[in-house]
Formats: sequence, C-alpha cells, structure tokens
Amino acid sequence: MFETSPFDRPRTVSADLVVDGGRPPHPAAARSVTVPGDKSVSHRALLAAMLPGAPSRLTVRNANLGGAVRALLPAMRALGHRTTVDAGTLTVEHGGPVTPQPRRPHPDTARWPDGVPYLETGGSSAAARLLIGVLAGLGRTAVVDGDDTLRHRPMSWLVEPLIQLGADIVHLGDAGRLPVLVRGAVHRPGTVELTVGSAQARSGVLLAAVAAGLPVTVRHPVRSRDHTERMLTAFGAALTESPGEVRYDGGPVTVPPVVDVPADPSLAAYPVAAQLLAGDGGELSVPEVCLNPTRLGFFDVLRRAGADIRYRDTRLGSSGEPVGTIVVRGGTEGVEGVRVDDPATLHALIDEVPLLAAVAATLPGPSWIGCAEELRFKETDRLTTTAGMAAAFGARIEVADDGLLVNGGAPLSAGHVPSYEDHRIAMAAATLATRLPGRTTVSGGACHRTSFPDFAEVQRAVGATITEVTPR
Repeated sequence: MFETSPFDRPRTVSADLVVDGGRPPHPAAARSVTVPGDKSVSHRALLAAMLPGAPSRLTVRNANLGGAVRALLPAMRALGHRTTVDAGTLTVEHGGPVTPQPRRPHPDTARWPDGVPYLETGGSSAAARLLIGVLAGLGRTAVVDGDDTLRHRPMSWLVEPLIQLGADIVHLGDAGRLPVLVRGAVHRPGTVELTVGSAQARSGVLLAAVAAGLPVTVRHPVRSRDHTERMLTAFGAALTESPGEVRYDGGPVTVPPVVDVPADPSLAAYPVAAQLLAGDGGELSVPEVCLNPTRLGFFDVLRRAGADIRYRDTRLGSSGEPVGTIVVRGGTEGVEGVRVDDPATLHALIDEVPLLAAVAATLPGPSWIGCAEELRFKETDRLTTTAGMAAAFGARIEVADDGLLVNGGAPLSAGHVPSYEDHRIAMAAATLATRLPGRTTVSGGACHRTSFPDFAEVQRAVGATITEVTPR
C-alpha cells in the first residue's frame, strides 16, 4: 500500500478513462498525429503581453488550451487585459475592462487587502510563479493565490530571490506558500543564487528583471528548460549564458505582435510511448514539435536504451525554439532498462517521469530514475503516486528519497488504476493500459485536460481504444 499525503488528491472529481488494451494484430502502418502547443511556451507568451515593449494586441498561435494555461486568463482579465480564445489562438489586448475574480476563502486570512486585484491561478504553479515574477518587475500591486493544492506547493524558491532584488512581497498565509501580496518592484541590480533547478524559479526572476529593466545575474544549480531565455533573446533581450548562470544587462525588449507556439514534446511523449508499447513494427511521426534539448530527455533516454526514435526537419521557430518532427519506429523489443543519473537529464524529462516509469515496467531488468526530489512538490508527490499507479498494474517500483527503482519484467495486467487527479499520472496509466489485454479504468483520468485536452483523441489515432466515462 502506498501512502499519499492529504494533498495527493486521492478523491476523484474528474470522469474516468476506460482503456480496452491489447490491440489485435494488424499490418504495420505509417501514421502521423499532431499534439497541442507547448504548455510552458504558451504561459510565457501570454505573460509577454504584460512586458514593457509589448504590442497593444498580442496574438499567440497554436497555444496550449489546457486548464493550466487557461488558468492565466481570468487573472489577466482581473488586471484589465482583454483575452479571447479562437480555436488554437489566444489574443491579449491592453485596455480591456477589469473583471474581478472571486476570492477563495483562506483559514489564515480574515480580510483580503482592500482595493488590490486578487489573482487566482487554480492549480497551475507555472501560472502563479511566472505571474509573481512579472508583477514584481512591474511593481504592480496584487494578491496571487491558487487552489487548495497549489497553496501547499513551495513559492519561496522564487519569492526569496525577488526580495533580494528589492521586491516587497508578503506571504498572507503560511510562510513560503500562497497567497502572496506583491506590493513593491525589484529595484536592486545584482546576483541571486537559486537553491533549486526549477525553471519556473529562474524564469520568474528573469521576467521580473526584464519587466523592470534591471541588470541581474541568476545563478542556478542545474540546467533545466530554457524557454524563457530563448523567448526573451528572440525579443531582443541581451542575455549572456555560461555554465551555472545567466546574465541580463537591463536592456529593452520588443515583443512581436504574433508568437507561434511549437507542439509540446511532453505531450508528444504519450503517442510515441503508445507506439513503442504496441510493437507492431509501424512508424509514427509527430510534426512541428519543440525540439529544445532541455525538453527531450524522455526520447533521448529511450534512444540510448535502444528505441528507434529520431528527429528530422529541424528549423528555428519564431519563439526562439528549434522545431521539427519526432519519428518512432518499431517497439520495445531489444530495448533495455533505462537510467537517469544526473540532474540535467532528469529536468529534461521531469514531466514525463510517470510515463518513463510505466514504459520501464515493461522492459527487462532494473531501471533507475534518480535526482528527482523535486517531483515530491508537483501536483502530487509524483514519486509516490507514480509507484502507486504502476503497482495497480502489478509493476514493482521502489520509492527512494530521490527517485524510483523500477524492477522491470513483472507480469502486468489490466484493472482499476488511480490517477490521484494528477494529469501526468492519468496519462501515463492510460498509455500503459493500451498494451495490456483487457479493460483498464483510470479513475479520474479525464484530469488530462489540465495539459492535454485531446489526449484520448490522439491516442485513438495511434490505434488505442479509449473512452471517457462519468461514474454514476
């Protein structure tokens, strides 16, 4: 039995996903599927509309429209930005009506500050942390809050460096947690040293610096996703990077009127994994994917283990990201156990750890996914919930302080599997279930809409049988 904390959300509020696995033999085929825009790039593109040098109307094409990105829209409207959604395009305009958000009760806050915008970002940590950074750069007074789960995720990784740069930020509840009141801008140029490799922490500080035009050096312990650096450079920011640090000279940026978002490699991982698990000898292509090296850990680790995964048609996109096609052929025959031993590799696949563990459970021998302490502070404690999800299939996974030891080769079977209302756990479970004969029910599996609203449709295009069922 795997123990979960009160904030690992075991109670199901989303519909279930039902997967009928074990595909009948069919001739090998070449397929192509598309996945939504990158969630991380979408967050940053939206917030670029608030930077000095942004146009009065910013259009973000191929944006990710999952719940994590949509969580930013009410907050931006509460700040007086008009936002519209049309198919895969988001538009942000200055000078819209102010639409206040309802204030979520908090046990330690009897009264919210008067006359101060209240901005709530649901369960999206990226939305909250990046928004705090932009507000601290602009000196815009506001309360930033989240749902009950996000209120228990750490914010000190970002808030403390911003305070070192002169920002006035106050915690209104528990120390180091949401809600926070931002009431003064960063104004002291200098160097800050981050204690974690979180890209959200580094990005929040850089966005604050750019919004304030403040020269800053950010030192970080590990190289993680660098979408903010690439995007700001594409907008004209003078950034200098060297091992363990990035410097910004305080100069201006010019945000273009249109930003194109490449497809999300973390979402492309699910159909790629389904194709590998099917093992039908066919070929799957996923075009227009962000091929940023700091995001390709899932594919690169499996390539080193023997999977036939390739990148082709690479080019540079308008947001500063390399873009191309991911091609996977064949299955897992001959693929060995995987190893993740260094922080940079872990951060390059940090969102795909549950999926990598699920695939590793089908491979012979042991696999190790290490350097993963940060996963304990995601939507759930993802080390524990990944092991709990996989155990429901019969997999043998040992939880260590900083990672997962997957003892591959155990017999796996379909059944009833928890998602813990964590979108990454749900999608990993449903993907593994496509390989196993019989019916698997992923309880609360429709929480995939947080990041991948079209998950079931895309997996069906790869040959899976997945339906969404609301429990009675």
